[in-house]
Amino acid sequence: MKPIILIFILIFIPNISFSQKSEVKVIEDLILEQKYFLADSILKEKILNNNRVSSELTFLFGKNSFFLEKYEQSINWLNKYLELKGESGIFSDESIKFLELSNSKNLIENSKNIENVYVELYSYNYIDCQNNRKVCPICKGTSVMIIETDVSKIYKTCPFSDNKGFLTCDEYNQFLRGKLKPKTSN
Repeated sequence: MKPIILIFILIFIPNISFSQKSEVKVIEDLILEQKYFLADSILKEKILNNNRVSSELTFLFGKNSFFLEKYEQSINWLNKYLELKGESGIFSDESIKFLELSNSKNLIENSKNIENVYVELYSYNYIDCQNNRKVCPICKGTSVMIIETDVSKIYKTCPFSDNKGFLTCDEYNQFLRGKLKPKTSN
């Protein structure tokens, strides 16, 4: 019986024209009712079918992703909400709380998966570098990033490479997989 209801909802809910407020309310109710997969499918459709995504939908997508244990996705959407609304948004306080929870859960998951690091490294095409260094593709070996604006050029030290414009072999492979993070300056 539940699959029939789910199919019915998935077919007819997208065709019903909700006002922005009632859309948010329906999705909030689904999350409160712990119908996370249904809320996820509605959120995905709303995001795919709209040119613009409201800040409320970014928050709800981040919150729902937390309950689906998609912590990195949750972090991304909650950060997007805070980027759009700052600390003055309707969901800002709740967004910050879920962001803290998602970060904590993500760290715990990553520490549990530490034994899988070698599997992850060798499951990709790992590129072996000569001299264990590779020219940074972000700054192209200059160790400086140039950001052009309409008015001027802004020069910043590359947050990814060393001070000579190189990445280690491991950093280069992380870059190829889209997992290279900027270095933190002390």
